[in-house]
Amino acid sequence: MLRNEDLQRFRQRLEAERAAVESRIAERTQDVQTTVRDEEGVGDQGDEAGLLRDREEAIEDVELDRETLEQIDSALQRIEAGTYGVSEVSGKPIPIDRLEAVPYATTLVDEEPPEPR
Repeated sequence: MLRNEDLQRFRQRLEAERAAVESRIAERTQDVQTTVRDEEGVGDQGDEAGLLRDREEAIEDVELDRETLEQIDSALQRIEAGTYGVSEVSGKPIPIDRLEAVPYATTLVDEEPPEPR
């Protein structure tokens, strides 16, 4: 069972990580918009292909960040609900070392995550 000071520490860490992810999303979204505007002045097909690749990578990165943001929000909700640090599969406590590595973990290392709702 996690102590109150552990929960506070994880809450602060999750909130800081949430802010960092939101910042990355905003920055990458701006980069994508800039790339779209830059395409209008593209000189050749090689330049255009490079810009398209960069934009696609940025869009994929934003999608991954959004998924991470959902996991962080879910972890913060579990802290509020008193279920943080408990496996959603087995109901067993998640080791603190795992939470240190992945603060939004919902399962033990050897468990399959539950199907999305």
